[in-house]
Amino acid sequence: MLKSKSLVMFTILLILIVCIIFTSYPVVSLIASNVTIKNSGKIVPILPLHVEGKYIKNYYNQTVMLRGVNKVEFADDPDGIWMGSTMWTDNNVKAELDVMKSWGVNVVDFHISIELTKYDIGPNSGHPASPYCSISAMEALHRVAQFAAEKGIYVIFGGYSVRSYWSGGDQDPLPFPPYQKSVNASEIIASKEEFAEWWGMLAREFKNYPNVIFELWNEPHNTATANKTNDEAFADWVNATQQCINAIRAAGFTGLIIHNWETGVYCAILEDEQGNPYGKWGYRLQDWVPNFLSNISDPTGNIVLGVHGYCSEGAVGLYTEPSLQEKWGTYYPYVYSHVKTALEYEGLKWWNETVNYPLHWGEFGLRMGWKDSGNIDAHNKEVERFTNQLTVFHEYGLHYECFWWRNIGIYRLHSGPPNFTPTDGGQILKTYLSGSQQGK
Repeated sequence: MLKSKSLVMFTILLILIVCIIFTSYPVVSLIASNVTIKNSGKIVPILPLHVEGKYIKNYYNQTVMLRGVNKVEFADDPDGIWMGSTMWTDNNVKAELDVMKSWGVNVVDFHISIELTKYDIGPNSGHPASPYCSISAMEALHRVAQFAAEKGIYVIFGGYSVRSYWSGGDQDPLPFPPYQKSVNASEIIASKEEFAEWWGMLAREFKNYPNVIFELWNEPHNTATANKTNDEAFADWVNATQQCINAIRAAGFTGLIIHNWETGVYCAILEDEQGNPYGKWGYRLQDWVPNFLSNISDPTGNIVLGVHGYCSEGAVGLYTEPSLQEKWGTYYPYVYSHVKTALEYEGLKWWNETVNYPLHWGEFGLRMGWKDSGNIDAHNKEVERFTNQLTVFHEYGLHYECFWWRNIGIYRLHSGPPNFTPTDGGQILKTYLSGSQQGK
């Protein structure tokens, strides 16, 4: 009888062990792959990413599409703006991330300031931004990465300005001399080497976060005040990029790094005698990507190519011919065939056929200015253009973030807290993020 009871107990115990193993398999895998987030001691339900050809994949080799929004306030405020407040509370941050998650967002692109993070500016730092924060810049980044991971959201930390709004910050074309625009920026970053050291510091901080992605700089480009040719500026940026890669990988960060050049792509759209659209002139991915890829090396291979582009700057083409402006009633292409032609001419088709790395469109949006001014016809065209642009993005399998997660400005996506009611652009984005709209 005792033997029989022992056998029953052993069988029950064995079943329980098997159940625990299978129900905990993702956690077991995270432990085995050493990708726990250490600052809170929690194991989080999100997996590290890597690049395989054109695809971003997770630990189980499943393809992951990164699609979400831009949130920019870390460039000005050490702990950001959450639920309308410049003073951080964990509950506010979690609440706003919950809203993003409800939209279908799985990645948030945070723009950050070098100054605020390099010196970890906080409420007691005596900095002009100190009165507007309740925790320090680095603590805020750690916490938002942690909270996002717990909700299955990836985060992009990308350099935007050398200084911050409160200390004369500007959108610096490049973060080192002679390309800086922020006031006395060289006091913060005096060389490419110092820029790489800053990235090494960030890599050491976030190397154990499976949901953190880096973007070296927002829209790196030349500027007239640098007195450099475009080729010289590009060479400077490629050199700085390689130094940053070396510093990041040496620090133990193996995650994705997004690389881009220039402020965006653009072109003209014309029509042939039969009325078929074609692209001409402008700036395309082909103009920089081959040279860039042939001059950098990353031992992990976790390279993601980045591009920005707004309709107002010609990212889906511009009608340069007066006859086409009259025919379509606008400068900006909006019908599907014209939008797709422009995007393919600017490099989507070329990338799809020749480049073996993922492509990430980091900024675009729907302008609410036409509706604000009462020009409903122009607004309806803008809505159609935005919808068709997203359609093409999904057809080509692009990763993207829409600009911006705020309730002010012409690119606003929502009405603000507490309800975050979507604007027209926000509602269209939600539809695509939810997966219910698969495109034409």
